[in-house]
Amino acid sequence: MRFIMRLEQLQHIIEVYNKKSISEAARTFLISQPQLSHSIKQLEIELGYKIFRRSNSNTILTSQGKEVLALAQELINYVEEVKTYARGTSVLYGNISLALGPAVFNAFASPLITYVHQHYPNVNLAITEDCAKDVIRKVEEGDSMLGITGWPKVQEHTQLKLLDSKNIAYERVLDTTFNVIVGNKHPLAQKKRVSLSDLQEMTFVDYYGMNEAFLRMSGIAPKNNQSLFVYDREMLKFILSNNRGVAIFPSVFALNDIYFKQGLLQLRPIDDIPDNINAFMYLIYFKNEPLSSLLEQFIKVIKEIIQKTNQ
Repeated sequence: MRFIMRLEQLQHIIEVYNKKSISEAARTFLISQPQLSHSIKQLEIELGYKIFRRSNSNTILTSQGKEVLALAQELINYVEEVKTYARGTSVLYGNISLALGPAVFNAFASPLITYVHQHYPNVNLAITEDCAKDVIRKVEEGDSMLGITGWPKVQEHTQLKLLDSKNIAYERVLDTTFNVIVGNKHPLAQKKRVSLSDLQEMTFVDYYGMNEAFLRMSGIAPKNNQSLFVYDREMLKFILSNNRGVAIFPSVFALNDIYFKQGLLQLRPIDDIPDNINAFMYLIYFKNEPLSSLLEQFIKVIKEIIQKTNQ
C-alpha cells in the first residue's frame, strides 16, 4: 500500500492533542469536525493502528499515538525552521497566539500589533486579554502559544511553583510598581503622592476584583459597596476619567494610552505600599516540546518591544 501521509495530518494530530477535542481543533483549521475526523482516520488506516482513543468527555492518545505525536512535533518544528531559513533568519512566518494580562495588554498590544504588521507581514498574530489565571490556563491547554502576565512579589514563589507543576517555562520581562489611577479633577489628583490611608474611604472602579485583592494584601479590609465592578478595560478608563472613583494598577498600564497622554488620567505613587507588593511580569510558554524558530524569534521581538516601550 502506498504511504501518503501529509503534513497537515500531523498538524491535525498536534492540535487535537492540544485541544483534547476534535471539534475544538477543527475550529482552529476552519474545517468541519467530520473533515478532521476523516483526516485522522485515514492516517490511522495508513499506519495500521489507532492514534486517539475517543470518549464522551475527551480525546486521549494511545501509547502508539504518543510516539506519533512526538515525531509529528519534531517534524513540524523542523519544517518551520526550514521555512525560516529559506526566507532569511530575520523573517518570521506562521501563526502565533498570545495571551496578555490587562496591564500588559493596555501597554503593549497596540505597539506589538503595529510592529508585527509593519515588519513581519507573514505572521498571523492573535492576541487575547485575560486575567493571570486564564493566561496560565490558556498556555497550559495550548490555546495560546505564549502568555505575559504578572503578580505581586509576595505571590511570586507560589506562582512560579504553580508554573513548574504545570511544566510551563517562564522568564521575567518587566518589573513595575502599583500606582493609583485618578481622573485629572479627582481630589487625589491634587496630591503628588498618596498613602494607603488616603484610599480607605475612596470609591474604587474595580476591574475583575483586582483592587479588592490589592487592598487585602495591603492590610485594608474593603468595605461593602466601596467598589464599582467593571469587566471592560475601556469602560474602566472612561469612568475614571469622569472622576467617579480610583483604581490601582501596575504603572505599566499607563504606557501608550491616550487617556494618560491627554492628561485625562494620572498616576499617583503610593508612599507606604509594602515592598513585597511590587509587581513582576513574566513571559510564559509550555515547555513540553522545543520552541520552534518562529517562537524563539518572536520572543525576542516581544522583549525588544517591552524594553523600548518601557524606556
